[in-house]
Amino acid sequence: MIDGPEPWIGDAPKAVLEQYLDSELSAIWVKSRACKGSDCAVDWVGYDPLWDSMDPSGFSNINVEATDDPHVVRVEMDAPCSPAQVCKPADGTRVRLTYFLERTTMGWRISDIQSEVHGSLKAALLRALSEH
Repeated sequence: MIDGPEPWIGDAPKAVLEQYLDSELSAIWVKSRACKGSDCAVDWVGYDPLWDSMDPSGFSNINVEATDDPHVVRVEMDAPCSPAQVCKPADGTRVRLTYFLERTTMGWRISDIQSEVHGSLKAALLRALSEH
């Protein structure tokens, strides 16, 4: 997910998305990509939501915290760049994400990602789709 010549996850086919996201979030993601043009719903997705960063390489000091709810995992990590910005090194930038998980027949999958900067991935995709 971090290194290599692979395309950005947002451009991946649904089958690849479903290795990480549940089928509902994968379907919403793919549907949001169907629109092409300057007023499309997908304009806001200029970062990798799995990392809340435009450059997912270089993260360090990653802390994964289980919660009392097996469907919720919190992650904090030092980012090489400020979230929601063009990649510019920022000292002390800490990214905090909450992953909401669902158990599927294929194992645990992400049903939503909550970011301090971008809010809910699922809500943003649904909102953008409803506007277009």
